[in-house]
Amino acid sequence: ANGVTTLSIPLVGGRETRQPIGQVRIDHSQRWQVRHWRTITSAYNRSPWFEYLSPSLEKIYGNHYDFLWEWNRDILSWVTGTLGIQLEINYLNRALDYGSTERADIGLNPGKAQDPGFMVSLPVYHQVFQDRIGFQPNMSVLDLLCNEGPKRALYLLRS
Repeated sequence: ANGVTTLSIPLVGGRETRQPIGQVRIDHSQRWQVRHWRTITSAYNRSPWFEYLSPSLEKIYGNHYDFLWEWNRDILSWVTGTLGIQLEINYLNRALDYGSTERADIGLNPGKAQDPGFMVSLPVYHQVFQDRIGFQPNMSVLDLLCNEGPKRALYLLRS
């Protein structure tokens, strides 16, 4: 209701840590999972499809992950399964190798999503707080899933 919220997972050593992805540990000194889940529930509880998606997503938020790559693996699996996309995920052993000095970059730099040159123009769809803050483009896939439900595939095909 207060606008766009950014959720990030705290990492041991901070987000600028330079180490193999297999060594990037999640910082559990903060209750990030509880905070994330409360924020997601607050933002999407009134969306049309949240009640159908929440049990499986909440289960992931209830799991303990030591390493960021484990969280990324499970959330990517949840997203692709929910979208109905069959995706084969392969891991480079050298990137996950705990003794490796090679750094592996996966995903997007969170700051890059705010760069105007990075923005993608996608069709407007209904969002929960649209009447108060207007349509917010370039939100997360969770926003699309909670608001569009089964129409998500049509939306993505139109894009």
